[in-house]
Amino acid sequence: VRLLCDNDTMKYIIDRFGEKARTSIVDGKHFETIVAVCLSPTFYGWVFSFGGKIKIVGPEEARLGFNIMRQKL
Repeated sequence: VRLLCDNDTMKYIIDRFGEKARTSIVDGKHFETIVAVCLSPTFYGWVFSFGGKIKIVGPEEARLGFNIMRQKL
C-alpha cells in the first residue's frame, strides 16, 4: 500500500513497519512510503486514527476499502 504521510508521523510509520520501511520525500511537509499490509478493519482503523495525516494513495482497492469503512462510522 502506498501512503502519503505528514512528516510528523514518521515515528509511527517506523513503529508499525520498522526502520527498513522505504520512504521518499514528497515536499517540505510530506513523505511517501510503500508498505506490505493486510487490508483489514485493523489497518483502516490505524490509518483513520491519524485524522488525515496519513492517507492511502493506492492501490485503488485499498482506497475503496478505507472509504467504505469510513462511511460506516
